[in-house]
Amino acid sequence: MLTFKEFLAGEAQKKVLDKINIFEHHVYQNIPGTKNSFREDPTNTSSMTLKHAHVYAKPKGMGKELYSVNINGTGHDGSSGKEIPNSHADYFRDKGYQIKNDNILESLLLNNLEPDEYELFILGE
Repeated sequence: MLTFKEFLAGEAQKKVLDKINIFEHHVYQNIPGTKNSFREDPTNTSSMTLKHAHVYAKPKGMGKELYSVNINGTGHDGSSGKEIPNSHADYFRDKGYQIKNDNILESLLLNNLEPDEYELFILGE
């Protein structure tokens, strides 16, 4: 049995880290027909978050995060109002995500709003 200090100094650490890195790449899946990848996070009742996916510009979670979407089709982590590509929307719909037909995450249609519930302000410079 190794002490923690021996573990940090030896080959055992490298083997464990290699396994973690291999696992990390399995977390990310490619969106078919694209160079984009995503990772799904489960519902978390402690943080009150729904199941959601984080989508990245490159394979294996590399590159810029493009957007994140909740299972109910709303934007997650500031992605509200973003329009996602058709191929992404179709793929996530097949996985059970409730993305609207316009592919826009959590948008409001003006003609669906009740006039007494909202005010519209147009700000200029």
